[in-house]
Amino acid sequence: MYGVLIFLHLLVSVVLVLVILMQQPQKGGMASIMGGGETVFGGGGAAPFMTKLTTILAVVFMLTSLGLVLVSAQRTRRPTAPRQTPAPTAPAPVQPQPTEPGPLGG
Repeated sequence: MYGVLIFLHLLVSVVLVLVILMQQPQKGGMASIMGGGETVFGGGGAAPFMTKLTTILAVVFMLTSLGLVLVSAQRTRRPTAPRQTPAPTAPAPVQPQPTEPGPLGG
């Protein structure tokens, strides 16, 4: 699921960048380099279509961003494998060893 969302997010972001670059700012843009957008989209030009397409792509971009945040939060909250930590053990008490008298008796 996470991989599918990342792929969709990247695809939408690349298409969104291309659509924004194709829009005519005032008297130029990438659409004029490609022969102009007026003939491709009819007499009214590409402005209304490109504006709607940009809005739709921006909404999809925001939704995929939100979906990635939610899926990522679930993945960090729920570990994949339960952690097994050993129970802390107290060190064994040190008992003094009985001393035997030496050869000198002391």
